[in-house]
Amino acid sequence: MLYLGRKRSDRWDATVFAAPREVFAVAEQVLGLPPFSFRVVDEHTAEVVQDLANGFFGQWSKVRYPKNRIRIECRAIDSGTRVTVTAVGERSATMRATNLLRILGSGERDAATVYRHRTIPVGRCTVVQSWAGTGYPIFMEPDHSAPRGRPVRPASPLVALGQRGRWVKVRAGEEPDAQEGWIEADQLVPDQVPARAGVPS
Repeated sequence: MLYLGRKRSDRWDATVFAAPREVFAVAEQVLGLPPFSFRVVDEHTAEVVQDLANGFFGQWSKVRYPKNRIRIECRAIDSGTRVTVTAVGERSATMRATNLLRILGSGERDAATVYRHRTIPVGRCTVVQSWAGTGYPIFMEPDHSAPRGRPVRPASPLVALGQRGRWVKVRAGEEPDAQEGWIEADQLVPDQVPARAGVPS
């Protein structure tokens, strides 16, 4: 199919396991390269626009009215993050938008990325070592806007009680001072990592 520079508009809706902040971080790294730039619109929305154009003699100049624009909207839901991507402009905008969705979708099945779907089994676990200094204040509800409790560290007694999407309900501390709350799955490491199918433990 020949695009011949014609303006087009495409829209995709997808659910990914990566948290909204991770979606925006990937979008900035993948899409926000010159001649495009990444802009935060609000808490749930970001845009990538082509604000530089190559002139007749090969020079780059600022674009007053960008023709190519990609809009990313993220909403946290129980099963992950609902992502809506809209690309307006020429083929370059469409190609960048589909590349973002490909990376986010492939990452769910790639055990080497932080964007993968993580299941934390019920039982003892710890927070990742990056929280050794400051501690991770657990959320009282599975929502980033919820109040937060006392911080836990990698050495803190921690038990996973169940999982809802990217959130894991945990019990932190020992009785009678134990507290229950929620921690994101990508911030936890189970004490016993489940064996992969076909691989002896």
